[in-house]
Amino acid sequence: MFLGGLSKLTVSIGITCNRVGYENRLSLAYVKAVAKAGAVPLLLPTCTPPFMWREMLKKVDALILSGGGDPDAFLYGCEARPEQGYVQPDRDRMELYLARYSLHTKLPLLGICRGAQIVAIAQRGALYQDITNIAAVQHLQKAPRNYPIHQVKVYKNTLLYQITGQRSFRVNSFHHQAIKNVGPGMVVSAVAPDGIIEAVEVQHHPFALGVQWHPEWLFNCQHAATLFIALVKAASSQPLG
Repeated sequence: MFLGGLSKLTVSIGITCNRVGYENRLSLAYVKAVAKAGAVPLLLPTCTPPFMWREMLKKVDALILSGGGDPDAFLYGCEARPEQGYVQPDRDRMELYLARYSLHTKLPLLGICRGAQIVAIAQRGALYQDITNIAAVQHLQKAPRNYPIHQVKVYKNTLLYQITGQRSFRVNSFHHQAIKNVGPGMVVSAVAPDGIIEAVEVQHHPFALGVQWHPEWLFNCQHAATLFIALVKAASSQPLG
């Protein structure tokens, strides 16, 4: 069942894959969420030749940067602390290129978990390499992936509020890093009860949003489904409201 309101699948949304050894992998949850929202999901594998990245972008109407491992601290001007996890340099380079291209060309962009952090880094933001000692709620949840573990507070006058129409809702959480500082032209659009940044967006862009949770696993929640539907509408140049 398609919920996006499009009579035909005329929109293609690229979704970046996670690099695991010599394999590209992506959870089926992303594919199902995009398809249910009314778009064709196209998987974008991690690959090294930059000319391929440009060719990929010619095929899509919007972009999702998916979740995965830690971005390298070097990308935001820091040395890797012992708490930083395993990094994927090839994926970092490719996704930063895709993010900056999207921000420059106004291609609709949704960053999920790691993807939100990549969007922040692309805008010269920085991360906490580990939030264990500052977190006061479970950000690396001990619960099923489709179970919302903590609340987020959404700020008014943001794209996230325009999309969801809600000042707060509950989300799932699978991260030990978080956005510390947003870059120029970015705003924080949601925070957790302990103050950890949960969503960011880029001003003067029709749709450039990053969320720290995993909405693809929460599609039965209205706030999650509306994120993907809004992305499809932005990709097809339909009004969001």
